[in-house]
Amino acid sequence: MSTEPGSAARKRSAFSRAVENFSSFLHRETSGALVLLAATIAALGVANSAFDPAYEAFWDAHVGVFAGIFQFDQSIKHWVDDALMALFFFVVGLEIKREFIVGELSTLRGAALPVIAAFGGMIAPAAVYIAFNFGGPGENGWGVPMATDIAFALGVLALLGSRAPHGLKVFLAALAIVDDIGAVLVIALFYAAQISAHWLLAALIPLAFLVLMNRSGVDEPIWYLGVASVLWFCVLNSGVHATSAGVIAAFAIPAKARLTPTEFTNICRSKIEEIDQMDVPGAHTLQDNRQQIKALDIRDAAIHSTAPLQRLEFVLHPVTAFLVLPLFALANANIRLVDSGSLAIHEVGLGVFFGLLMGKPLGIALASWIAVRIGLADLPRSVTWRHVVGAGMLGGVGFTMSLFMANLAFRIAGVANEAKVMILVASVVAGALGYCWLRFVAPAPGSSGP
Repeated sequence: MSTEPGSAARKRSAFSRAVENFSSFLHRETSGALVLLAATIAALGVANSAFDPAYEAFWDAHVGVFAGIFQFDQSIKHWVDDALMALFFFVVGLEIKREFIVGELSTLRGAALPVIAAFGGMIAPAAVYIAFNFGGPGENGWGVPMATDIAFALGVLALLGSRAPHGLKVFLAALAIVDDIGAVLVIALFYAAQISAHWLLAALIPLAFLVLMNRSGVDEPIWYLGVASVLWFCVLNSGVHATSAGVIAAFAIPAKARLTPTEFTNICRSKIEEIDQMDVPGAHTLQDNRQQIKALDIRDAAIHSTAPLQRLEFVLHPVTAFLVLPLFALANANIRLVDSGSLAIHEVGLGVFFGLLMGKPLGIALASWIAVRIGLADLPRSVTWRHVVGAGMLGGVGFTMSLFMANLAFRIAGVANEAKVMILVASVVAGALGYCWLRFVAPAPGSSGP
């Protein structure tokens, strides 16, 4: 029984639309934020149920590699925090490098406002936290309210649609990227364990290989990932947090394609002409290996027309957004709300809450105002000061990055739980306030601002 051509075309069209819609879903900020939110709610639900002991036991179970005298094992939670999150920071590093090359951070004038705003948004929350915890047992947690969760912040902004001007989205994205750089530096410099000089020296070997591969024109991402894994292992054992290896490796990934767009199109035209010349009417292409070879040449040219950095970012971004970050939330957002008590009376909770909720918007808005006032930067087109304040509020959505910092800063379970509860509360409040401010207070694009 034959299938009608029109029916087959409709089926192909429907399938193509489904693939395109799913691909679009994978690359939308809101989609990643929704999956992360669902994982967080699930972790909170289990942690506050009768299943909590089994849940904790699962994440504490050890998994490792054993080969002769070589033994390396960690708890499942540590595999998530140290290995999978290193992959997340690797993608962050790719985004940072791209921004420095062709994005908003590629020019001094373009980078000035988000860079200065980000520094203000890191210093002010830390200062607020220290004000509550100076000299106290929780003083080391000053890095917790410094971080912004880029997925949730941009996800909330995306919900505003066209009401949020494009310049504001670019500003918040660039600010969050610089914020991530600051978080990486804080982790590496202030939250490192006892440093092993031997392992740090060993880490220079895979790092040198990465640089050499870049300089030699190697553009197969799999080789970089393999050497980066060795770098990660050395950094993990050095005492510096393993996620730092992700960012370091990312900066060694080539950002230049082997073929220019002109070279790519010339190759394609040449190969297509050769295929046409070989064509035999009525014959299947599989009957002629020469045609298949030319088609594969076009495929290889297409691959080499994109830089390894672009290929890795495109492939890994959905992996980190829809697998790594949700797993991190499942492993770290299992907060016992029923055991929290009156958190507001404790200094750590107060420092985290007001650091995120007040320090972030104050630091971002004030630093931005100073930068514009002294002539170092200009506000993006269609962006008003009310928009900047709204972006500062969304900067208070710390969540993933703040939870990560809390794991490093607090070793006492009760203090860590208090900090995590207030991270959750402050992030929800900051996201809601930022959305409402930008939706109802900030002027729409094109209207006159204050």
